[in-house]
Amino acid sequence: MKTITIRGIEPELDRTIKSNASAENLSVNQWMLKVLKRSVGLEKGKVFIRHRDLDSLAGGWTKKESDKFLEDISIFERIDDEVWK
Repeated sequence: MKTITIRGIEPELDRTIKSNASAENLSVNQWMLKVLKRSVGLEKGKVFIRHRDLDSLAGGWTKKESDKFLEDISIFERIDDEVWK
């Protein structure tokens, strides 16, 4: 395998690379290889991107809040026979 050295990496780019690699649980080398392969068409990216921006909202209701919500929407489960005549 070849080794390539890239010089002139600015501090902001360095931080971004390390942050992205860490977020994907990859080493910097693994992440760079993945990005390089994708950029030249040797590896396809994921079709579906997993977003994490709403994770803090998922499962955030207490039992009491959940019961209240289900009670509030229960009206939508009833069929209005007058409408269907």
